Amino acid sequence: MKWLSLILVFFLFSPLAEAQEPSPLQDENVDELEDVTDDFQELFFEALKQKGIENYDRAITALDKCINLRPQEPILYFEKGKNEAALGNLQQAENNYLKALQLKPNQQDIMESLYEVYYARQDFEKAIDLVKDLAKFDLRYEEDLARIYVLKGDFEQAIKVLDKLDAELGKDAYRNQIRTQALALSGGDFKEQMLLEKIKASPQEEQNYLNLIYVYSEQGKTDKAYATAQKLLKVNPQADEVHLALYKFHLEEGAVPQALKSLEKVMKSKRIDPKAKHSVLNDFLIFADRNPEYQPELEEAVALFSEEENTDVSEELGAYYLKNQETDKALSYYESAYKNEPTDLGVLRNLTLLKLEAGQNKEAAALSEEALSLYPAQAVFYLAYGVAQNELGNFKDAVSYLEMGIDYVAENPKMEADFYRQLARGYTGLGDAAKAEAYQKRLTNLNQ
Repeated sequence: MKWLSLILVFFLFSPLAEAQEPSPLQDENVDELEDVTDDFQELFFEALKQKGIENYDRAITALDKCINLRPQEPILYFEKGKNEAALGNLQQAENNYLKALQLKPNQQDIMESLYEVYYARQDFEKAIDLVKDLAKFDLRYEEDLARIYVLKGDFEQAIKVLDKLDAELGKDAYRNQIRTQALALSGGDFKEQMLLEKIKASPQEEQNYLNLIYVYSEQGKTDKAYATAQKLLKVNPQADEVHLALYKFHLEEGAVPQALKSLEKVMKSKRIDPKAKHSVLNDFLIFADRNPEYQPELEEAVALFSEEENTDVSEELGAYYLKNQETDKALSYYESAYKNEPTDLGVLRNLTLLKLEAGQNKEAAALSEEALSLYPAQAVFYLAYGVAQNELGNFKDAVSYLEMGIDYVAENPKMEADFYRQLARGYTGLGDAAKAEAYQKRLTNLNQ
């Protein structure tokens, strides 16, 4: 159905279930009205025409004339309500929808339009009553009921409605999103008590334990989080997801061997989402950066992740080794990353610079040209090309690219100095002492 534009002000929520069946009073046809006069028919079509071209005031005028002729036709009040709503006159819209319902009770499309008015006005008490009636047409309207309870701050009622729907319709990702929203907005004590009750009622349901671990972690209650994780492992030793929490707990407690065991279980798990694995791997990478003695374990974890998920993490490892000035390893990983992501700007930049540092000047020049075909405004690739060609003795090519590239340097004195230095070198190689001296002078002035 078509929504009023003003309803869009509410975050993450929109009223009513999507894709409702067409209703009898939508896109009305005057032929459905019995024994109409020519005057009435002309006025009614005029109202529909004016609504269609968004002249809502004129549509209302025509409908008022229709009502004078036939005051007991629900369709007239329904149409008038829609025009009033389009003008933002929500009280008038409500009055007309209520009159239409009085004349034609339990009409779904009228109830839906009235619900839009209540929702837009944040009149949640009236909306709740109405959506309960709408749920008689389709149980999924109760999802709207849960959303309204969340907006009202009645999180317990929202969860109850969602649990009821899950029991009757099966679990659903959309309802789970509403539940997550409710839990995020509710207080910690409520979440804890609710989850404890759920665990008591359904001790085999893993997700309740995992949610409670998350709640305790949020509250800084690490002992309770750990105890809950241990309970879950007793219920189901194969609950791999619990190791996402145990890994972090052991690492923070300094129990690195236990953390590594949990890390291994996470990486080997078929149940854990690759994004979650990647997050754990990045976390361990940070740990290994601070504790380089665990580099071998890091590489083992990377190998496991790549093997299990068929996912490449070479760029992350390249950045890790580059930061630690292990340029040979960094170069190797960036070469692997380049094979998987040949157009990635960061990969191209770091690989080019590492090849220059390794003295692979021909490769660096070729890679710089390739990068410039993708990123023609990136000064770093002009500079890299110039450095490589100067090293190779191709001074003409070097100064040509360097003079093009210096125009793209913006507020980076260090890079500007590198350009001047390489230009002075290139013109020296060409035997143009005057230009070499001019660029050397610019370099001296910049340094001063």
